[in-house]
Amino acid sequence: MGGFIQLVLFVFPAASIVLGFLGFFVFKNVWMMPLLVALVSITLMFTVFNTTFFMWVWIYTILTFSSGLAAKVIRLGLNRREE
Repeated sequence: MGGFIQLVLFVFPAASIVLGFLGFFVFKNVWMMPLLVALVSITLMFTVFNTTFFMWVWIYTILTFSSGLAAKVIRLGLNRREE
C-alpha cells in the first residue's frame, strides 16, 4: 500500500513533468504528450487504481501540459537569442 502512495505522490508527477518536457522536443507539439499521459492514466485508473484516481489523472495531464508549454517557451527564447 505504501508503494502506491509513493508512486502517486512522487514518481508519477515527476514522470509526467519529464515526459511533457521531452515530448515537446520529440513531437514538436504541446498537445501530444498530455493526451498520451491522460490515456495511460485513465487506463491505469480502470485497471490498477480505483475511480478516485481520476483526480490524479487531471493533475498529471495538467503537469504534462505545463512542462511542455515551459519547454516551448524555453525553445522560443533560445531561438530569439540566436537571431
